Amino acid sequence: MKKLFSIFTLSVMMMLMMGCDKIDINNTNKPYTYFGEGKTVLIKDFTGVRCVNCPAAAEVAHELQHQLGEDRVFILSVHAGFLATAMGQFPDFKTPEGDEWYGNNSANPLFSVDHVALTEGNTLNESQLDTPLSEALAEDQTFELFIVNNYDEATRELRVETDVTATSDYLGQLYLTVCLVEDSIVGRQVVPGGVDTAYVFRNVFRGTLNGADGESFANGSVYVNDEFAKNYTATLNEGYNADQCYILTYVADKSKGGKILQTAMEKIK
Repeated sequence: MKKLFSIFTLSVMMMLMMGCDKIDINNTNKPYTYFGEGKTVLIKDFTGVRCVNCPAAAEVAHELQHQLGEDRVFILSVHAGFLATAMGQFPDFKTPEGDEWYGNNSANPLFSVDHVALTEGNTLNESQLDTPLSEALAEDQTFELFIVNNYDEATRELRVETDVTATSDYLGQLYLTVCLVEDSIVGRQVVPGGVDTAYVFRNVFRGTLNGADGESFANGSVYVNDEFAKNYTATLNEGYNADQCYILTYVADKSKGGKILQTAMEKIK
């Protein structure tokens, strides 16, 4: 598979904190920064360009997102599995990280909420999302996440500054994963009755800047107000539309099967 972008880990730096308004994450005319207030949840939508039931399932997830709050629920469309394999003029959105998350599953669409269901060997369909979402949103917030992106249009170099701050004492194996997301990609998608040649793909996972598991930043006890900063650079693929790209980051606890504790998302420009 063609390499998506090159990644280099830089020295640890402190982050700037930026405010935000509640917005629709699919409105690419309105860049924003998540400020870290309140528990957030990540839906991973395991989908495929040749999956006839996937578009309708994705709409259910997006409707739940709009109902519960676009600043609290994030969606990552992960193309994985046999039905995501590109053929002919269908686009290729598969990634090594997506395949790793998808594991030995053999169907689409599948969902995970904060990566819990998938890592426990269970999967969710769109009709089963509401209860896990509500339960996840009701959990205590344990971390704040902040992102600052700096993008050079001439070189297409992206510099990502991330900061994680503990909002309570916590014990676990903590990892930070940094994902590149591209929104509003037009291409071919199988739909009931045929093929939509101008289907709009939303929140497409393009790969990570630090691996499927992310990068460890704490192993053991952390205490309220402990702060961890990590920075990365990537050269954006020429085929990606920078105006439609985001960085999505999340904190996960590997001692709990990779359960995601907090998610944030920020436009790159």
